[in-house]
Amino acid sequence: MQYHIKKNRIKPKRLLFSKSIPLLKQLSVLRIFLFLCFPFFILAQAKPPPTGPQLPKRINVKKITPNSFNARALDSLSVNDSDADISITDYLTVSQARDTVHVDTTLTIAKYYKFNTQRRDNFAYLSLNNSGQALNPLSLEVWHKETAPAVGFKAKESQRFLPHQFGYYHVPTPLSELFFKTTQSQGQSTDLLITANIHPRLNYAIGYRGHRSLGKYQHQMSGRSQLRFSTRYENPNGRYRLRLQIMNQKISQQENGGLNEASIENFESGEDEFFDRERLEVNFENANNNFIGKRYVLEQDYLLLRSNDSFMKPRLRLGYRMQSDIQDNRFSQDQAYSGYGDLAANLTKPYDHVYYSLRQFDAYTILSSPTIGWFSGHIRHHKYSYKEEEQLVNPSINEDAYSVGGEWRKRFGSLDFRASAEIGISGDRIGNYVFGEIKQPLFSSFKLTAGLRWQQQHPGFVYEQFTSSYADYQWKNTPEMEQRTAIFAQLSHPHFGKLSLTTTNINNYAYYLQPDPASLAVTPMQLTRGINLLQLDLEMGVKWGVFHMDMKLRGQQLSDNKEVMPMPNFIGRTALYYEDHWFENALFLNLGVSARYFSSYKMLAYHPLLSAFVVQPHQKMEGYPIVNAFFNMKIRQTRLFFVFEHVNANRKAANYYSAPGYPYRDMLFRFGLVWNFFQ
Repeated sequence: MQYHIKKNRIKPKRLLFSKSIPLLKQLSVLRIFLFLCFPFFILAQAKPPPTGPQLPKRINVKKITPNSFNARALDSLSVNDSDADISITDYLTVSQARDTVHVDTTLTIAKYYKFNTQRRDNFAYLSLNNSGQALNPLSLEVWHKETAPAVGFKAKESQRFLPHQFGYYHVPTPLSELFFKTTQSQGQSTDLLITANIHPRLNYAIGYRGHRSLGKYQHQMSGRSQLRFSTRYENPNGRYRLRLQIMNQKISQQENGGLNEASIENFESGEDEFFDRERLEVNFENANNNFIGKRYVLEQDYLLLRSNDSFMKPRLRLGYRMQSDIQDNRFSQDQAYSGYGDLAANLTKPYDHVYYSLRQFDAYTILSSPTIGWFSGHIRHHKYSYKEEEQLVNPSINEDAYSVGGEWRKRFGSLDFRASAEIGISGDRIGNYVFGEIKQPLFSSFKLTAGLRWQQQHPGFVYEQFTSSYADYQWKNTPEMEQRTAIFAQLSHPHFGKLSLTTTNINNYAYYLQPDPASLAVTPMQLTRGINLLQLDLEMGVKWGVFHMDMKLRGQQLSDNKEVMPMPNFIGRTALYYEDHWFENALFLNLGVSARYFSSYKMLAYHPLLSAFVVQPHQKMEGYPIVNAFFNMKIRQTRLFFVFEHVNANRKAANYYSAPGYPYRDMLFRFGLVWNFFQ
């Protein structure tokens, strides 16, 4: 596969190990080196390995067989050695927050919804036409638990590999996973993961996600190359632990500005000659949007207090974590587009280059005991920088800040309690968050979950300061912190589904506004009044023998200021499908149709220059259903997917859009697979 990505033009002075690094930065590099060498000093203190059952040195895996003939049951591994029975539950994925789940090779309707380039369920999003392009949100997006200011360019988040999506692994035998899916008009989407335990206490994982799709319209090719690596280690006595992750990703997106007015009329006319979408003219064919990201996390901790009787004495760990996130965003055109206005003085063609770096250094402690439960506290040093490389008008922003935070988990009888918080203690742009949640089993397998989220966050550096090559896209603001307060509750049952209610109050909401329908110029705005949002979700499934129905419904209502936060009042999705074993249980399949719908509203407009979705209060877009037909099957560890997307698309009366000027895709056949290898 080929990815047409421009050469990385990050200046040498920005590289981490440049010869021109000042003395203080060299000392920082030395500090990193010493921490990397730390485990070798710890090994001298190792105790003999604990006695007890150990994994055999050589395991001959025959095959994976399901524990039962129910497709939703867990898979298992059988081995020749009678002393070592390995189950699928022994193959573990560990999140950055140390939450652990086992590898899942089942075929369910949830796996069908996640069969996309993002590998996630995009229920509340609408994809632009080409595979791999940005996703238009249909609901309020949930903030991550992050207090440092972000750069902006929020539309790129759906294309990036985000930190919370990164995982560590622990596997008794080598494990590989291959994801493949066709795209549109030349290209494919792949995701390959290989992980193995070199030693029961040392694991590595390496993954690569590649994507290329030419698209059906002019100048909309989407390309992506994302390489990731992680490793985790624990010394023989379990006192010392190390985790490391490295991510390098490049994203290239051709931008066309959407269809022009004449092409919109031709698209909706239903004339046969325009069924070839390349005949439709776009606003421009000379823009490229490139992103380069580099990220690493190094984390180490050591157990100071330890007792063989862990139920009587507390356990105390001290640790250190270093994180670095570097982002390089570039928008370029061969010549200016008149719809964006005039170029700034002394410029001949548009070229916007934004550089952002965030480095965080944490010192933390973890305390666990039967009395207090599990508690972690940390102090964090933030060091962030924002610079517009090609502009000399506005200076770069460099700031050091500090925050403190912690997390507490405790079980009180049948009630589970979890809370976390981080509060900024210095720095003008550091936010705050507080989160609390309880889970309580009720009668007849019902469970109640309720909680509170309160968060303050900076709107982003691009919102605060931006100097584009276009004169109308230059501003410098002093924004207030956005604030959200959400109260949520969920009632769930294994058979009856979930009912969720969330009420959110939003203050100082920041957004981009396109005030003039005759112009594409936008203005950064911040609302001084509050917004109240009420959301009600219902998820349920019904089964009649081998026939199933799954649905998810969301109603959402804004109390006021609807014009600045447009969203449909209703989003719905349902699937009717057949599910059974065939050929003496050698093949498991599900086939059927899925449909989703959203009500009409003033859809957000996509703006390539800002890589953001902006508010346009001029055009109300009609809601429409999207019906897919699918045939999915599983043979051993291989899951195959065959999908006819948007089978109800009527090209004779086309009126389906992902954003103003950006049509949703026509009927399209796509197929792919997810294949797990257990060695």
